[in-house]
Amino acid sequence: MAVGLLHQCGHNTVWNIQSWLDEGCGDGLIISPVHTPKEVVEAMGEEIRQRSIFDPQFYLPGSQKKKLHTYDFFPEVISGGFVTGDFSMHALRAAELCLAFQIEMGFRGVVIPTRYFGQMITDFCEKQNAYTVHPFLEVIAKEKPSAPVYLNVVLTSHMIKDEAYRTNILNWITSFPEIDGVYLIPDCERLNKQVDDADYLYDLLTMLRELKEVGLSVILGYQNTEGLLATLIDEIEITFGAFENTRIFSLDKFLETEEERRGPRARIYLRGLLNWVQLDQAKEIKARAPDVWEAIYRPTDYAEKALAAVVEPSFNNPNLYKHHFVCFAEQLAELNDLDPPGRYERLRADITKALEHYARLEDEHIDLEKHGRGDFLVAWRDAIDRYLKGS
Repeated sequence: MAVGLLHQCGHNTVWNIQSWLDEGCGDGLIISPVHTPKEVVEAMGEEIRQRSIFDPQFYLPGSQKKKLHTYDFFPEVISGGFVTGDFSMHALRAAELCLAFQIEMGFRGVVIPTRYFGQMITDFCEKQNAYTVHPFLEVIAKEKPSAPVYLNVVLTSHMIKDEAYRTNILNWITSFPEIDGVYLIPDCERLNKQVDDADYLYDLLTMLRELKEVGLSVILGYQNTEGLLATLIDEIEITFGAFENTRIFSLDKFLETEEERRGPRARIYLRGLLNWVQLDQAKEIKARAPDVWEAIYRPTDYAEKALAAVVEPSFNNPNLYKHHFVCFAEQLAELNDLDPPGRYERLRADITKALEHYARLEDEHIDLEKHGRGDFLVAWRDAIDRYLKGS
C-alpha cells in the first residue's frame, strides 16, 4: 500500500546519499551519469547500488558532456560520433555493454534507455524500438538478468494530454512481456516552476493508473512538489531532488555551453505552502506575518542555519536542499499512513490550507515573486477532484 521515494540525483549526489542513509529520507537513488562518472559509480557501496537504479541517460545521444563519455556504451562514445542513420551498427553492442554494467553493479533493476523526442512524431515507438528497445531485449533474452526490467520513457505534456497518442504509447509499452516496469519521465512545458496545468495533471494521473492496472511497476521521475499528487495511485515510486534540474526535466544539462550561468537564487521549501519561496521573502514572512510563518514553516536544523546566515547560501551549500528532503519525506510518510481515498482527502485539505495561507499573505501585502505564488494550487485541486470522480 506504500508509495516509494527515490532521490533523483544530480550535482552533489553525496547530499542525497547522506540524507537517505543518515536520516532515512527516501528509499534509494536514481543515479545520473551526466553528473557521476563511471569510476564513482563503481566505488559506491554495494548497499547503495542494490537499492538504487542507474539511468543510462541516452536522451541526447550526441551529447558532449564529459562524464557521460566515461561510459563506453554511451551512443556518442561507442559510435565515435553519433549519427542517427549509422547507430544501428552499434546499437546491439551498446546494449550489451550497458546491460553488463548494470548487472555487474548489482542495481535493483535494469533500465532500457530512451531517446528524447520533443515533438509528437508518428513513428515514436518504431524509433525507440530501433534505437534501444529491440537491441536491449535481445541481450536480455540471452543474459536473463534476475533484476526486474524497466523501460525508460520520456513523454512531453502534449503526448500525455493527447488521448490517442497516449493510448498508442500504452499499447506499445504493454506489448513487451519482458518488461516489468516503466521509468516514466514527464516533460511538462511551463512558464513557472510549479505545474499549473490541470488537464495535464489529470491525464498524467490517468496514465499512471492505467500502467498500474496492467501490472507494471512505475517510477515517476523528475518530480517537483506535484509528485505528491501521484500518491493517489498506490504502490508507485516518485522522485525528489535537490536542484531544479532534478525536479524539472530538460535537455539543458546534456548540452555543452560556453555561457557562464549564474547560480540560482536561494529558495526554501515551505511545507505549508507546498512551494519553494525565495529565502529573502521567507524572512520577510517570518518578520511581518509570524502567525502565518508558524503555520507554513517546518523547522529543521538545516533551515535554521540557512535563515540565520548573514550571507545568502549559495547553491553549493546543502542546508536548504537537505531541509527539503526532510520535509518532503515526512509529507510522503504521512500520506503513506492513509489509503488512496484518505490521501485524496489529505491532499485536498493541504492544498486548501495552502491557498488560505497565501490569501493571508496577500492581506499582509507581502508580494511574492511569480514562482513563489500559489496560483498553481487551484489547478492541483481541480486535477485531483477530476481524477477522483473518474477513477
